[in-house]
Amino acid sequence: MNRIVLQLLASTMALSVWGQVHQQNAKPVDSAQPASASEVSGASDTQVSPEDLVARRAVPYRPTINRDPFSAPSDTEPSKRGDLVDDIAVKGIIKREGKFFAVVTDSRGNVRFLPTGYKFRDGEIVSVDDKAVVFHQWDPNSTVKTQYKTITKTFKREEGKR
Repeated sequence: MNRIVLQLLASTMALSVWGQVHQQNAKPVDSAQPASASEVSGASDTQVSPEDLVARRAVPYRPTINRDPFSAPSDTEPSKRGDLVDDIAVKGIIKREGKFFAVVTDSRGNVRFLPTGYKFRDGEIVSVDDKAVVFHQWDPNSTVKTQYKTITKTFKREEGKR
């Protein structure tokens, strides 16, 4: 602790001595005279006061998160990022305008009609046929999409409905 205080005192003393030396060596600048080449190029005659070196400037705080930082994250935040292939249940298929769509439900109970090529957070729908829906699934934390698992999900019948 004492070493830090001594270093701080030594640096402030050196800074004040440096400022006094620069003030004594400073030449008054006449606005009628043209500037020399060394002054134009920014040579060592530039004057910087110690107040400029240790100036306090206000930095405004601009928060980017609009939620309360002390509250628990809600279920709506993960829904914005997309669903995982494992959270999808395939209920059936429909055919519209010559294309097959998979009827799926997500973990929140939402029912959607998804076409071939629909992208999830960790995969995509590769094909939809009469018996099942085929997915390609990759690691959601990876940028490599060429290494994937092929997952086939068959239709799930709802119990009690026949």
